Amino acid sequence: MQLLTNDEVLDGYDAVTELYSYIPSLSLWRGWEKAAYSKYELSGRILDLGCGDGKYFRLLWPACNDVVGVEISPEVAKLGNQSGVYENIHITSAHTIPELDRSFDHVFANCSLEHMDHLDKVLAEIFRCLKPGGTLLCSVVTNYFIEWSVLPTMIEQAGHQIAAKNIQKQFLEAHHLVNPLTVDEWKNHFSRNGLEVIQHIPLLPKFTSGLFLMIDSIWHVNREGGGELGDLFFPFLSMNDKFPLGFRKVLEGVLEMEMDHSAGSGAVFLARKPFNG
Repeated sequence: MQLLTNDEVLDGYDAVTELYSYIPSLSLWRGWEKAAYSKYELSGRILDLGCGDGKYFRLLWPACNDVVGVEISPEVAKLGNQSGVYENIHITSAHTIPELDRSFDHVFANCSLEHMDHLDKVLAEIFRCLKPGGTLLCSVVTNYFIEWSVLPTMIEQAGHQIAAKNIQKQFLEAHHLVNPLTVDEWKNHFSRNGLEVIQHIPLLPKFTSGLFLMIDSIWHVNREGGGELGDLFFPFLSMNDKFPLGFRKVLEGVLEMEMDHSAGSGAVFLARKPFNG
């Protein structure tokens, strides 16, 4: 296990605000991931699993130019193709990757494995596609993503059990969260699919998780007539160019409150396919 310092997290936040200036929960989570990924380097041929629009990958790895994406949404894949990051994007599920065995030096999966319904099949595909000695670098959510959920807990304690259950249900559906696993459970899944865990970095300890989960839960509350509350917040926050700096100060204060960085609602893992694999 390796722990991030407060300064590293704030540097990560500063780096990602150019992409997510007015989406505070996303800038918070992506900032922690950026801080963790800065410990590693990727080179050679790379498979980006759940690639999205490619903007975050380019921010993280600007020098990588031999990258193949996998994305299940045709609309999102179109944006990824327009980014110029990928030589090709396969529009398919991650457990059916149309690539040759042992054809990638690294697989990168940013906040995607927890959303995948066939996790062990996906990890088996990652193992198959990696060259011997190749690595999987990924971020995931942990069980604390559920256990530390603030808003539903507060509403339940106020005596509104049905409303609390509905908000939690909406939140999980918005994220299509199917694998909120403990760190040990993640390690077991990697191991039984042939991947050796080299290191993991906890993301968002308890107080920071509380801030993230509160904001993100409110952001994803459904609006009557369609859409989410975030559709109202975004234009409001966008009118104030001082918001990213102001929110940074909030993050800095919450980081000062943290007492235990060894557990988080997310984690970054580095795992390797054995050289004899």
